[in-house]
Amino acid sequence: MTQHEPEIIFSHYTQTATIDGHDFAVEIYKTSLAPRWILSVENQFGTLTVSDTPPYFGDVLAWRAFQELLSEEGIKAFYNKKERRERGL
Repeated sequence: MTQHEPEIIFSHYTQTATIDGHDFAVEIYKTSLAPRWILSVENQFGTLTVSDTPPYFGDVLAWRAFQELLSEEGIKAFYNKKERRERGL
């Protein structure tokens, strides 16, 4: 019997977003083995911010979490401390 890798299913909300001149790769995905969605945001330095808590049982919920984080913390939410200092955030 051959074991198969789980399929990665990307949401139609997955996109590249430019916010105030900063580029972010926003990925919302799940695997064929798990029903919950994962939110992953990568900045231009390659730093990942990944969230699966609370479990997102719908891709729109993960997208709303991205929007809420952006609204509450701004773009600095997607940079580490060193990157914030370098960017003056």
